[in-house]
Amino acid sequence: MHESVKVCIIGGGPLGIGLGRELGEGGIDYDLYEAESDLGGVWNGDAECGRTYPSLHLISPKFNTQVPDFPMPDSYPVYPNHRQMLDYMRDYARKSGVYDHAVFNTAVSWLTPAGEGWDVELSTGERKHYSIVAVCNGAQRQPRYPDPPLPGRFTGEVMHSMHYKHPDQIRDKRVLVIGAGNSGCDIAVDAVHHSRAVHHSTRRGYHYYPKFIGGKATPQWMLQLGNKFETKEQTMAYIRQVFKLAGYDGEDYGLPKPDHPIDAAHPIMNSQILYHIGHGDIVPKPDVRRFDGRTVHFADGTSVEVDVVVYATGYDRDFPFIDPALLEWKNGIPDLFIHIVPRNLDNLFFFGFVNAAAGLGDGLRLQGQFVRSYISAYAGKTSGYHRFIEAKKSQNPDLGQDYYLDSHRHLWEVDFWKFIKIARAFRDMLDER
Repeated sequence: MHESVKVCIIGGGPLGIGLGRELGEGGIDYDLYEAESDLGGVWNGDAECGRTYPSLHLISPKFNTQVPDFPMPDSYPVYPNHRQMLDYMRDYARKSGVYDHAVFNTAVSWLTPAGEGWDVELSTGERKHYSIVAVCNGAQRQPRYPDPPLPGRFTGEVMHSMHYKHPDQIRDKRVLVIGAGNSGCDIAVDAVHHSRAVHHSTRRGYHYYPKFIGGKATPQWMLQLGNKFETKEQTMAYIRQVFKLAGYDGEDYGLPKPDHPIDAAHPIMNSQILYHIGHGDIVPKPDVRRFDGRTVHFADGTSVEVDVVVYATGYDRDFPFIDPALLEWKNGIPDLFIHIVPRNLDNLFFFGFVNAAAGLGDGLRLQGQFVRSYISAYAGKTSGYHRFIEAKKSQNPDLGQDYYLDSHRHLWEVDFWKFIKIARAFRDMLDER
């Protein structure tokens, strides 16, 4: 037990739940503050923080979304729906004792450095002191729109993908979805079944992944290719060939040729977007040039009349409870060592702000174990702790980030295997006594 150290966890989504489990197993005391009335984060569809709608399913399969030692029920399909995911995460929290540490309907309002820890001001007006704070408030907090805004004025309805909760919002309306990430593609597909017309504006060509190949979840099929080929390039070429034969080459549907390798962007996992484009249910469009009332003009000189514009243009990170001057920043986001630890602060963590082409499970446990090892080393001021502090100030480990598209979305994208290897190495360093 580390009786001298108590941790404040901000946020009760999957990452806060996962970290709570690891801290509890390590004998580290903590309080978890959740602004809503229950755990779940983005999967808590009844809450403001929820990012769900009735037809939503996971884009990562069960096999690598589940925590390795806490499998999802056998009754779950290969790609669970959002309600099943919420039930799973809450069950995980109950079995891990996280509910015993959770404080609901209570947000963290402000963090103030105090001695070697933090004074934490709560939305209830109460103030508490903690040795360490772990920020787990999620990466989907603040809607991101085009900057500068698109020219002209649109007089119909405008929403961000985070506000799309039910097809009644678009029923019998002409819809334009802007953005080609997973949210944009999923909402465009959902709109097909409820709207009068669906247009989808994207700024470049993209690679589209089917959800199944050879009767298996595509990520599982890709993983099982193993070392079948001598080089990564040969593997990727084979994957592209298989995708094309399966009907998942966007160029075959008149879409632009991608300007990046197939693995240089976060995968778009959608088996239906090209299907509906091929059937005319979704009309692909290039960039929006300007709005004029309900008329939308595009870069190719075409225009359409629409009733609703849905911006699926991503999110900005939002940390309203901390003075930005306390952090070091790079490209508009905190400059974090391996995307977890501020280089200039030793008692603060940002947990879950890393993206990779992988499911939740393995990364959830590894990041939690890393933080647990750090806190133990921090409490004991071990040799491993001192080695790590020097490393985070001087090293820049290769996480593969330079390979990805130069976009806001990919500022925190990493090569999963490189990240795993490096995080494990530093975890082992911290475990040195």
